[in-house]
Amino acid sequence: MPASLAYKAFTAEQVHQHEVTAAKHVGISMYELMERAGAAAFVTLQSEFPQARRILVLSGHGNNGGDGFVLARMAKKAGLKVCLVSLGDQSKFSPDTLQACNNWQQAGGEISCWPQPLADFDLIVDAMLGTGTKGQLREPYASVIKVLKNTDIPVLSLDVPSGLLADSGAEAGIALTATHTLTFVGIKPGLVTGQGKQFSGKLSFADLGIAESFGALATPSAHIVDFTQLSPLPARPLNSHKGAFGRLLCLGGNLGMPGAIRLTGEAALRTGAGLVNVLCHPDNQMLVGLGRPELMLAQQNQLTALLDWASCLVLGPGLGQDDWAQQLFDAVLTYQQTSHKPLLLDADALNLLAKVPRKLSCNVVITPHPGEAGRLLSITTQQVQADRYAALQQLQQQYQCHVVLKGAGSLVSGQDHCYVISNGNPGMAIPGMGDLLSGVIGALMAQGMDSAAAAVYGASLHAAAGDLAAQQHGERGMMASDLLPFIRKLVNR
Repeated sequence: MPASLAYKAFTAEQVHQHEVTAAKHVGISMYELMERAGAAAFVTLQSEFPQARRILVLSGHGNNGGDGFVLARMAKKAGLKVCLVSLGDQSKFSPDTLQACNNWQQAGGEISCWPQPLADFDLIVDAMLGTGTKGQLREPYASVIKVLKNTDIPVLSLDVPSGLLADSGAEAGIALTATHTLTFVGIKPGLVTGQGKQFSGKLSFADLGIAESFGALATPSAHIVDFTQLSPLPARPLNSHKGAFGRLLCLGGNLGMPGAIRLTGEAALRTGAGLVNVLCHPDNQMLVGLGRPELMLAQQNQLTALLDWASCLVLGPGLGQDDWAQQLFDAVLTYQQTSHKPLLLDADALNLLAKVPRKLSCNVVITPHPGEAGRLLSITTQQVQADRYAALQQLQQQYQCHVVLKGAGSLVSGQDHCYVISNGNPGMAIPGMGDLLSGVIGALMAQGMDSAAAAVYGASLHAAAGDLAAQQHGERGMMASDLLPFIRKLVNR
């Protein structure tokens, strides 16, 4: 994984705990760090919002508000029209924020009151709360954010959109939706997954010149994965044969759901699995095989031999939850517990698992979406989404396996770390995407990649393929099968 802090996430407490020491190590004061934050924010303002000439800066009484004072001073000096509203209790200003406020006033800046006529501004700079928010948002911030959410004026948030819980990405009752968020020192985990991605808008990062010293002090809470940063798959030997690249058995495709297991099998072939066998409901065999002769079709009366034949198993896409599905589920889980063969569980296999929870093993990968995760943990989907990191950890601890918690900023539990998939786009929120992911990860495991690495690499590969499909044809109207040629392209880079 890249060493850069741009690919690591740190909790708000970690940043708070270590930034003072890190700044001292490079010989700068906390006020100088505030100046650097304000300067980085002003550079972002100029580059991301070059047409903005009339700026409303909303500042709180914490250090985030101090960053806003610095930005306001620099914007004013550059000739922009700046209105600064201080919403916080000025008696609670830290010494650094007070100094930033004094410097703003000495530069001719004034402190205005809320409300302001928003139509007078081209851009709102949110320097209200930063990472200190805990519990429900208090006044006047909640009322101000409520007003701002009803305007279409772009918003630049400093560090964290106000009202967003930095570590989880949940709302503290209400949160501001930023057009762009510039976060400082370390990327906060709540900005890169779930609803935090929506609230943050476009995310950028400024290490403020203390990256090396901070990185030596703090241990990341998560690693952010961009597929372009991952190593290509190794070249194949010249004397290769199909048996050298794994034998994958895909089980699912109950009545009315042949497409799910078909997508899984095709994704596995495009990811490079040598042999792919599909065991589906007998009435679906013709539909699964039609037009894809490269997929083998298995007979259920040969299940034991098929399980022995496979180097990896994928169970769940289109499986259903009837007696046929339950018998298949029980047979595969019983077999895996003694054979310890790599296994991926998805879709209805997860719903059957949730009915009778059991511990799995380190060579099993489960790939729940938030609804399935909620059923596995006996909590609501909303509770999963309120803290996806906690849900991931609970899933891993309860089921003793590797977990891919799907969604915006999919989370993957690795050997010792949590990984956040930065690739992906809203066009992928369609039927069949999870079936493809099962085939991709299953194919990597079938080819010999260990389960933890396959989960991270496969989730990132799948998301990157979605991005290529969106770049070529757009997000709206995307179908899962559109990703197949891009999956093939990426495994051959």
